[in-house]
Amino acid sequence: MSFAVTTRSYDNARTGANTAETELTPAAIRGRGLKLLFSLALPGDARGCEAQPLIVPSVSTDEGARRDVVYVATMANRVFAFDAGTGEQLWMVELGTPVNGTTAIDAYLINDHWGILSTPVIDPVKETLYACAWVSPDGSAEKAQHFLHAISLADGAAVHPPLNLEGATYDPGHGRPVQRFRSAQRKQRAALLLVDGAVMVGFGTIAETASTARGWLIAVETASFRIAAAWTATARGSGGGIWHSGGGPAADKDGNIYIVTGNGEFDAATDFGESIVKLRYRAPGAAGPGSFQEGSFEVVDWWTPWTDDGRSGGNPEGEGDEAPLPSNVRKVARLAARGVLPMDMGDAWRDQDFGSGGPVLAEAVTAVLAAGKDGILYTGNMQALGRTQPADLTPAATAANYAKLKAPPIFYTYYPGPQLSAAPSEIAGLNVLEEQRTHHLHGTPVLWRSAAHGWMHFCWGENGNLRAWALSDAGISTYLACSAEVASPDAPVPPGGMPGGMISLSANGDQDGVVWASVPYGDANMEKSPGRFLAYDAAQFGKFSDGSGWIQPLWDSQQWNWEFLHNKFNRPVVWNGRVYLPTYDARVLVLELG
Repeated sequence: MSFAVTTRSYDNARTGANTAETELTPAAIRGRGLKLLFSLALPGDARGCEAQPLIVPSVSTDEGARRDVVYVATMANRVFAFDAGTGEQLWMVELGTPVNGTTAIDAYLINDHWGILSTPVIDPVKETLYACAWVSPDGSAEKAQHFLHAISLADGAAVHPPLNLEGATYDPGHGRPVQRFRSAQRKQRAALLLVDGAVMVGFGTIAETASTARGWLIAVETASFRIAAAWTATARGSGGGIWHSGGGPAADKDGNIYIVTGNGEFDAATDFGESIVKLRYRAPGAAGPGSFQEGSFEVVDWWTPWTDDGRSGGNPEGEGDEAPLPSNVRKVARLAARGVLPMDMGDAWRDQDFGSGGPVLAEAVTAVLAAGKDGILYTGNMQALGRTQPADLTPAATAANYAKLKAPPIFYTYYPGPQLSAAPSEIAGLNVLEEQRTHHLHGTPVLWRSAAHGWMHFCWGENGNLRAWALSDAGISTYLACSAEVASPDAPVPPGGMPGGMISLSANGDQDGVVWASVPYGDANMEKSPGRFLAYDAAQFGKFSDGSGWIQPLWDSQQWNWEFLHNKFNRPVVWNGRVYLPTYDARVLVLELG
């Protein structure tokens, strides 16, 4: 029986790799190409889904038959179920009135509604799908709240009444007051995670300027369907959103949870902005005779590359006043001749958002891979992240902080040349706009063990190309190859376009790897950009004229004049010989071999 796609990126490690694919091999794609089998229509919202499709085989439906079913949650707060073989819609349920498109959330008014942003998670044993819906009684953002729903895979019927997450609380200690979750200004984009009998719901924020803008993680027990625990990434300051560009928190085999937080304060006590954070969830239960222990989150470990104050010219330990950094000015002057131009200093550099990427766990080598808007890969040690302290971020101490990583930082989505260091003593040394383009990573990399290269990982950053890396048992990443195709070639320069390529991988064990990529032509943040879809050989590389490795395309929609809108932050899903490609024109395209 085919395996089930029950969570974003196929598994809780967020590898993005389906290693049970036998039909869509490089040889088959190269020889037969791809064709559109049918598309799944998603009425109710002009953009359709932000959530990745999920797939469960052999579902017992209310008609008494067993079907392979594709589940798609949309921005209209609708969940659709389709027959995976025929595309027939089996059922649809509405989970409340979504927020209407508004500049309060989206300055460019790309989105029609704001409903279910995050990828749901499925418990195949309970035959239940869990989804977080943003619901407003009048369609306004001001009155919207977040509800977790549990619905049956068979017919979409409610398994439990909707659970309002409003009012979840967290006691941070350290003399700080109890924090209370408020849906207003929160945005729930991170994919849901199911671990230890609980659904983990991560939150970022609409705007990062308010003092109450904080990242949250809320645990809901599936048995009782009650809030069991909550944690906020910042309790003294603000920020620390958990969003991962649609990727989800990761979990290792022991149930430890890994997140990467965004812009926010850092003090290593109550505030963990711009950090890889390892959490342990403890379920509520008996703590001894006659006593009961409430559920909780514990911060087990963390690692932090910088503070936002340090990035913008202030105190690298945080909370400092902004001031110019002469060394950075000199660096910019040295680089100006080769087209490396500075972005505006000051607050512009407070948005380098380590959390734009999200974690991927390479448990075989005890490494957590994380990269954000700098396009730099930080390889954390899962067994000992390092527990960074504010003093570790001063110029005299940064080398020791980098040494806590499993491997030195590397330029990941691009390479600026030896003039720049990926591990500078003064973090503001990274405040340059290489070739007048951004190189942010949005969404998680893809991880796969191949027969040809061993462990590999892939990324596709903004205004760059698909890049392949080998990962050693020691956690060292070595560059292998890149594609000729680039993301957002039609976007204005500076600063280029967003969000880079959304990628996934299929393989038959360690053989026949294919990287699947959905790429925008323009800036998919500021406009509804036409999209391009490509399949690449993941292991057998060619050579460019300079002798460097070339990731060769197997199929390219551009050669067939396909037209669709690029779905920002959503990645292709490969299952049972078919590819499910979400688009921004309210469809999921279903492809198979020609």
